[in-house]
Amino acid sequence: MYKRQRFRLSAYRVEAVDATGAGDTFDGAFLSRLLAGDDPQSAGRYANVAAALSTMGYGAVTAIPRQDEVLKALSRA
Repeated sequence: MYKRQRFRLSAYRVEAVDATGAGDTFDGAFLSRLLAGDDPQSAGRYANVAAALSTMGYGAVTAIPRQDEVLKALSRA
């Protein structure tokens, strides 16, 4: 499906308070963007920001950002 490739993503800086669920947020966001048709690098950028935003709240579920929050943060990045 995709050529073998590597790329680095810059960190999206936030004031983190709890990293619980950040990895799961990344995985879910990445896969959802791939299924929506994004290329791996774009999906990775989206997932990276989603995971960073999720660390700004407490817990594994309530802190997961909504799509509009991630897109707004991406536009500022």
